[in-house]
Amino acid sequence: MLNKNRFYCALWLLVLTLGGMVPMAAQDTESEYEILYDGEGLTITGTRTEKRLVDSPVVTEIISAEEIAHSSADILTDLLGDYGLVYTGNGMGDYIQMQGMDKARVLLLVNGRRVVGRNSQRFKGETLPLGNIQQIEIVRGPQSALYGSDSIGGVINIITKKPEVAPFFTAGLTNRFLLAYDDPDTPEKPNPFDNFNPLREQLFTAAGGFSWGKVRNALDVETGWGTFYYDETGENSLLPRYYRGRAGLDTVIPLGDTSEVRTGGSFILMRRDDQTDREGSLNRFDYIRADAYVEMEFSPFEGSGLTVRFYDNFYQRNKDTYVSAADVWTKGENEENENLAALELVGTYEGLSHFIFTLGLEGAYNSMQKYDLDKSFIGIDKEALFFQTEYYREKFSILGGVRVERDSPFGFAGAPKLSLMYHLPRGFRVLAGAGLGYRAPSFNDLYLDYATNTQHVRGNPDLQPEYSLAFNAGLEYARPGRFAQINAYYHELFNEIDNALTDTIGSQRIYDAKNIARSMRAGIDAEGKVSFLRYGFVSLGYSWLYAYDRNEGTELFPQPAHTVKMKLGFDHQERKINTYLQGRFFSPLHALNKPDTDPRFILDLYFSIALNQNFRFKAGVDNITGLIDSLGPSTPQTFFFGLTYTL
Repeated sequence: MLNKNRFYCALWLLVLTLGGMVPMAAQDTESEYEILYDGEGLTITGTRTEKRLVDSPVVTEIISAEEIAHSSADILTDLLGDYGLVYTGNGMGDYIQMQGMDKARVLLLVNGRRVVGRNSQRFKGETLPLGNIQQIEIVRGPQSALYGSDSIGGVINIITKKPEVAPFFTAGLTNRFLLAYDDPDTPEKPNPFDNFNPLREQLFTAAGGFSWGKVRNALDVETGWGTFYYDETGENSLLPRYYRGRAGLDTVIPLGDTSEVRTGGSFILMRRDDQTDREGSLNRFDYIRADAYVEMEFSPFEGSGLTVRFYDNFYQRNKDTYVSAADVWTKGENEENENLAALELVGTYEGLSHFIFTLGLEGAYNSMQKYDLDKSFIGIDKEALFFQTEYYREKFSILGGVRVERDSPFGFAGAPKLSLMYHLPRGFRVLAGAGLGYRAPSFNDLYLDYATNTQHVRGNPDLQPEYSLAFNAGLEYARPGRFAQINAYYHELFNEIDNALTDTIGSQRIYDAKNIARSMRAGIDAEGKVSFLRYGFVSLGYSWLYAYDRNEGTELFPQPAHTVKMKLGFDHQERKINTYLQGRFFSPLHALNKPDTDPRFILDLYFSIALNQNFRFKAGVDNITGLIDSLGPSTPQTFFFGLTYTL
């Protein structure tokens, strides 16, 4: 069981630390309702209506474009890992985990549109944009009242930059390399420059915008490639060889003062070769992602807004395997593709004083072909209706909503929610919420038929949706240069879908998907940030999770029980110098209080400086400690440097 004394000590230490970041509030006489967290931050994901972050009744974390630009991350996986949302990954994909919810329970969006290619309950971060992102919004806890299935654990919305009237152009090139890895489990002690390759990995990105009359356009391209990286024995490759290229185009056509049409799309092609020895690649993955959309936004009458959107999102993954005994590649035996076509209508009305009404209709058709499903082609159609009302005043906001969704395999499901916000004096804000979440079974849950010599995992078309009942309550403090928040949550998960051992035939075990589990998750997310000496800043974050299987009466370990984030930085705006030291500490999945496991600590260093008005140089080291672990970085110290150009 959980060591409660250790938890209470950690909690008190956190409270004292965050308390030290909050100066004496009684000495500040500014109007607390005019203070924003760090400028005019806007958010849309938590309510589907654009508003200042300080006015949102839904707890939302924003990763800004500046934070993304001043980070060492080249792909979405690495960026989310820096924020404690991705702990594990491999050639098949990466797991998103949030407040103990993992697999397909966290919804991933790009500009509010669902991202497909997660029916293996993972996503592939390299196939999603990073170079043209305006901000990433993270909303924890069930959001099914707005977004339906798959958002039972939260929502991550990637918002890209919109086309502008003024022309712009940016380009960047980043290079990475590694020194020889000294594996502590082997007797070899390599020279750091053994088989040294100063050009291990390169990434080029470019984005530009231009106008043609009133039509505004934005184009972005990205290409990257990397070579194999071997361990000290030369027998295994710690990093794959890969190539990828992506292009995207977005267009805005104004139709008047309050109306416009937006359209666009993107395409990415990626090949990844996994290698286990110097003889050649043994596994090859090919990825394709393509999407297109068209949407119109207008105001039918005063105080109203209506958005009509149609989009199509396609994802394909093929895996080929090299059979050394026969000296041949197996092709077409391990492939999948998924397509989602959706139509959405979302209307808002603000004609009544202190009220905002939101009404939405959605329809979608989701189809999949996959090598290990018991049907060659599967299609599911969904229809949904949601309604939301927000009552707001200067000091407080009350938001309530409900969504009803029909899924063709099993019928109707619904989820309500309620969120509250109240501004206290001196820059404090209280937030609370309660909601019901649900998740429709995925294609794998329903129709998987995967067999090896040792196991046979089968889906179950009679599964019912998962449900969760969740509560959260938090306190925030915001002043210029000072910010702190703490949020506590509690989830009960019902009808949990799991693979249960049902039979054994010889050495082969039979696993069937069933609604068997009921579990709970409780925890705390906290963070604080304070500026000092004009240009310096320090931030600290802590997350604690306790998960319990009520059926088995045992603890669960869906993600590390303890996660600590820290960043010590220097940001000189006038001289355009930015540098920071970033650390992440987390306990293994086996829990921090077990003596047979060790916690992990990751430390990164970043530095950038503007060479002139157009050029900026950056350099740094990822994973200074050099640890390699399934829950941490997959490579030792990684050095990088790059140059960006902005017109």
